[in-house]
Amino acid sequence: MKESVSIIKEALLTEKATTLSANYNQYVFSVDMKATKRNVKDAVEQAFGITVLNVNTFIVKPKSKRDRMRRNKLGHTAHIKKAIVKLKSGDAIDLA
Repeated sequence: MKESVSIIKEALLTEKATTLSANYNQYVFSVDMKATKRNVKDAVEQAFGITVLNVNTFIVKPKSKRDRMRRNKLGHTAHIKKAIVKLKSGDAIDLA
């Protein structure tokens, strides 16, 4: 198994992620593309010292983007894997 530092890339602090953490005790992380749900669960428990009940993962495919400054050169957004982690009631992660 990889170390938790290499599995969890970053915590995502979007409007939807903040709503999930406030209302449902769920947190969103950007994780390694090859990480399984079990790897993510173990990494979060090891890194933050909390109990994870459920992990949902999904892959966000890149979207095409145009760059206005470079005269319509095509680019794309990042290809990432996200994990939504549900914690046991009473547990919390301080991401601030």
